[in-house]
Amino acid sequence: MKAGIARRLGAEVVAILVAAGALGLVVNALSPRGIAITRPLTLRELDARYLTAEETRTRFDAGQTIFLDVRRAKLFGGGHIAGALNLPAEEFTKRFAEFAPMLPRETEILIYCDSKRCELSRQVAGLLAQLGYRSVKIFYHGWDEWKQRGWPMEK
Repeated sequence: MKAGIARRLGAEVVAILVAAGALGLVVNALSPRGIAITRPLTLRELDARYLTAEETRTRFDAGQTIFLDVRRAKLFGGGHIAGALNLPAEEFTKRFAEFAPMLPRETEILIYCDSKRCELSRQVAGLLAQLGYRSVKIFYHGWDEWKQRGWPMEK
């Protein structure tokens, strides 16, 4: 008799654990801050592609895209694309929560740093992908090209 009770109790515990695990996976999948439990998306899957200067300017003029400068604050303070937000790549993990309300997932985000030699944009695009962002673009030539063309800037 005791063996039957122990077996039934063990089955109930397993059922509760399976149900809790399934519920946790569903909540994680639906949460905008869910933990990535699959491999990170590649930039191709993310639709993060490099944009030319002309494509970047077209998006700037349309006013529908959020520009995200991932250079250090000191460089950003020396000049940046007009209206851009500054979230330095090395501070991304620590400060993303502060920027999340300004970065709606349904809005295109265009990331840039100094130039085509700068890998910070690509790093941040990957981090945004892990957080569920799907419309991320990278201005390949970055701030140096924008400044050289004399396009709208701020300090």
